[in-house]
Amino acid sequence: VVRALRDHRSFLQVVIRGFLPGSLICHGDVVFQHPAPTSLEVLEALVLSVGPNKALAGSDFQVDPYSLAVGEDTLEPPLPEPGFPQYGVAIMVACGLCIITAPIVLLCLSTKRLSWRDMAVLWDRRDPEAGTQTLEMDNQGFW
Repeated sequence: VVRALRDHRSFLQVVIRGFLPGSLICHGDVVFQHPAPTSLEVLEALVLSVGPNKALAGSDFQVDPYSLAVGEDTLEPPLPEPGFPQYGVAIMVACGLCIITAPIVLLCLSTKRLSWRDMAVLWDRRDPEAGTQTLEMDNQGFW
């Protein structure tokens, strides 16, 4: 914390009042001469001192910048970027499948329907010998 704030002209010292259980969570006081910076300026200096590897002011301490609080001021995490909801993708995929399968199903049903009609026409044909009379002849040698 001292490394992060030492560039302020009015910075004097940091007093750590206590550590909380868990990760490295501490409460302390930062002492400045008059005119002291605002709590937002101190918070900004602390957040800017967190490097890309989340190390505080080049130290070995890994710090989440959104966990820093100076007085009542904290850094608000960014809002999640609006994206396309997953259920929207699922609905689009389902509709796409319906659009693709509907013509195939209709084609199969129409083919089936025509084939059943053809079968009915074939079954409906009458026996050409039905309804005709047969004549038996007594003289078998005539044939």
